[in-house]
Amino acid sequence: MTEKKNAHTTARSANASAKATATKAKETADKAKDTAGKAETTAKTAAASAATTAAHTAHVAADKAQMAAGKAVTTGRAVAAEAPKKAAAAAGSAWMMIKARKVLAAAAGAGAAAAGATTAVVLRRRAARRRRPLARLTGGRLGS
Repeated sequence: MTEKKNAHTTARSANASAKATATKAKETADKAKDTAGKAETTAKTAAASAATTAAHTAHVAADKAQMAAGKAVTTGRAVAAEAPKKAAAAAGSAWMMIKARKVLAAAAGAGAAAAGATTAVVLRRRAARRRRPLARLTGGRLGS
């Protein structure tokens, strides 16, 4: 009988140990499940945050690109508006030069003649200063 009691006690003790181990395993599984749920929530939050940040960055970049395009269009319009005016001014200047070519040619010729005459006068005076007093008095005939 003692063997029966020992076997029964051992079985009961093993049964209690198994229940305790099962309870601990269940608690560990519940904790793991909670941790997994928290990790999933954290991952979802991080993904949503990353998506929001990416969308914001794309929106900011699009706004900057739109502003740059607006400035480029404004600059292009200003250049396009001024180009005909500059071309007309250049054409007007060229036409005026063509019309006044005789006057310009005469002025250029007169300027060249005046420069030549001035040069001749200056060279004669320099040559006269180099002479000695007797040569200057006689106009270079004596004492050169």
